[in-house]
Amino acid sequence: MKTLNKEELKAVASDIFGRYPKAEKVAVTSDGMAFITDEGENAVKNHSKRNTSGKELAIARFTRDEIESASKDKSIKELIAEIESATDVMVVDALLNAENAGKKRKSVIDAADKKLKELKTEA
Repeated sequence: MKTLNKEELKAVASDIFGRYPKAEKVAVTSDGMAFITDEGENAVKNHSKRNTSGKELAIARFTRDEIESASKDKSIKELIAEIESATDVMVVDALLNAENAGKKRKSVIDAADKKLKELKTEA
């Protein structure tokens, strides 16, 4: 089982916020499973303790404000570097969805599309 790093977890949360505009809180387990936690954390805690790995997973918690302010602060250069260093399609998809939901910068979108093609070719 692959364990996601902090930036990958943040990208997953960003993707969820992009898809669910009413969500205010998201929790992501270290295996990449995301849960909207506006109403409580029972589901994420259950998955953390009872998953296929048999080990308790770490939980990262994010708020919409935290994610949106972080993505606004990232420059084009930083986002492209993050995309180019990504090794997982899910992470690149999340970054692309966040960009499409936000500033829609052509160079960032082009870099994500290129990286997605590379990753899908390797798979």
